[in-house]
Amino acid sequence: MSKFISPNNKNITWTGAISFDRTADSVHPCRISTEDRSLYYPDLVHWADMSAGMTLNFQTTSSNIEILADCSADPMLSGDNISPVPGWGSGNYWGGAEAYADLYIDGMYTDSKATADTTSFSFNELESEMKSVQIWLPHLLKFTLKGINIDENAEIKVLENSQPRWIAYGSSITQCIGAVRPSDGWTAIISRTLNLELVSMGYGGEAHLDPLLACTIRDEKADVITIDIGSVPQVRNTLSERTFASGLIAFIKIIREKHPTTPILVFSPIYFEDREDTVNNLGMTMKMMRTEIEKAMKAINGAGDKNTHYKNGLEIFKPEHVLLMPDFRHPTTEGYALIAEGLKSEIVKLILLSMMLYKFKLNR
Repeated sequence: MSKFISPNNKNITWTGAISFDRTADSVHPCRISTEDRSLYYPDLVHWADMSAGMTLNFQTTSSNIEILADCSADPMLSGDNISPVPGWGSGNYWGGAEAYADLYIDGMYTDSKATADTTSFSFNELESEMKSVQIWLPHLLKFTLKGINIDENAEIKVLENSQPRWIAYGSSITQCIGAVRPSDGWTAIISRTLNLELVSMGYGGEAHLDPLLACTIRDEKADVITIDIGSVPQVRNTLSERTFASGLIAFIKIIREKHPTTPILVFSPIYFEDREDTVNNLGMTMKMMRTEIEKAMKAINGAGDKNTHYKNGLEIFKPEHVLLMPDFRHPTTEGYALIAEGLKSEIVKLILLSMMLYKFKLNR
């Protein structure tokens, strides 16, 4: 026998969501403000509905946990729409067909379950003592919680969260499309290693410096902010030499309206073998995008903003790592681990800076 826990139960907490679509019978977390859904470009909404970087959290004594959910595979990212690429193993579904949920018990990886096109998935034969449960939700499909079944006599309690909050804005590189499992992406690796609450605002193919997203970051609690920018505007031909740097400056200025001193790290495109010297329809190469970002950062720093920092993407993912990006766009799981290693020390510095600034405010 099992006991049903409502999706709206107060003991269930989420990380990584900006807003929620709630009914009496379901909860869908989203990575944009749902009340502004109609104001966004439709493709961005499509990616924002995916549960990248999100976790479901609670404490329980149950030995068996069944998650009841709508986990429909994304038709754009599965089946005949995905071509095999060497480096990702059988199936090569870097999309919904092999979307997983990862279970961590008391901070330790325990199990993974396939979720695409399912209405439930279960974790069984767990220890029966009270334990912290964290489930990393699938990063490439829309997840809607319908409830949780636990053992009939088991308890469920809230898992409190007091971690520093990290907002990571960017592209598919930040959404970590090429990771096999949701906790394998570079953002997930760093957030677990440094004990941060991750809010992934990485949207596949949609990092175009939308002002409304800058407003969203501005209005969210954040202790650290990272901005992965440059690759999508170059590939998608959306920002030129005239508009790119000025757009990035304005994006940061909007965030600064409510985060005047929050540490921000901007990092330029990692190595893209086929785009480095390729001139797009707006006259921009990937090398030029990096140059424009450096100019923007010097201008921002020169205007007095000393808490915005820059990292060259070529120092993170270099030409010699090209085999870890088999489709020339999305790193493999090993590639994301490399990115995590290249950025971890930078984010540690930002966290320490954030703590120092917080203490300074308290002592004023």
